Amino acid sequence: MMDAKVHENEIIKGSSNFLRGTLRKSMADELTGALAPADAQLCKFHGFYQQDDRDLRQQRQEQFLEPYYSFMLRARLPGGVCTPSQWQTIDAVAQRLGNGSIRLTTRQTFQYHGILKRNLKPLIQQINKAMIDSIGGCGDVNRNVLCNPNPLQSQLHAEVYRWARRISEALLPQSNAYHEIWLDGERIEGGDSEPLYGDTYLPRKFKTAVAIPPSNDVDVYTNDLGFVAIAEQGKLLGFNVLAGGGMGTTHGDTSTFPRLADELGFVEPRQIIAVAQAVVAVQRDHGNR
Repeated sequence: MMDAKVHENEIIKGSSNFLRGTLRKSMADELTGALAPADAQLCKFHGFYQQDDRDLRQQRQEQFLEPYYSFMLRARLPGGVCTPSQWQTIDAVAQRLGNGSIRLTTRQTFQYHGILKRNLKPLIQQINKAMIDSIGGCGDVNRNVLCNPNPLQSQLHAEVYRWARRISEALLPQSNAYHEIWLDGERIEGGDSEPLYGDTYLPRKFKTAVAIPPSNDVDVYTNDLGFVAIAEQGKLLGFNVLAGGGMGTTHGDTSTFPRLADELGFVEPRQIIAVAQAVVAVQRDHGNR
């Protein structure tokens, strides 16, 4: 029996040296506004996509010019919570290093559009100074963790929000590539590893949400992994765990369809990180690549 053909993206991930690829070289190449093809896939794990202006394609082709490339960057902002000073930075950076727009997403974060290649690193460094990053904003890893966006609503909301942040941190890629390439961090020689994701990461994106009844503002049953806070007289007792939800479908492929998550059981707060990592590991090992 012949083995199934390995998808090109799996090869790119596995040979990327934990998401480094040749991104440094691509960024240093001033002859093009684009990244090398493999790096254009790896950059998603760093939080951004390479795009080009479709309205200018024909015109630039007639002028024997490459497409007008730019980038979209999506931040990691658990629960969609940011401080006033962070928002001021977000706005200022959009004006200075993007196309002046800020787009809010359905997963409680924001996106910059129209970023030129030369402005990517300065932009990432500027938002980092405001304690915001874009690690896992895109790519085959856990994405932005959803939660009620107002932790000031009650002590319970504040506590659950803190758990949402911990989940987000626990499910981050452990590679130092982001800090090396964009923040000029110290390079790790031979010591990098991904104890949770492995060197090929996940088969596809993974979405997590945390809900606080009676509100289901995060649409928790449509996520790969969901936690529903269970409280008694305002005190957090634990979480009901949901898994397997999603709205994704491939046109013409009847084996793909939207589904609601299944309820797996109840866990205490101290168990939530281990459970989240276990569900991710199941997707890593048994998801369709």
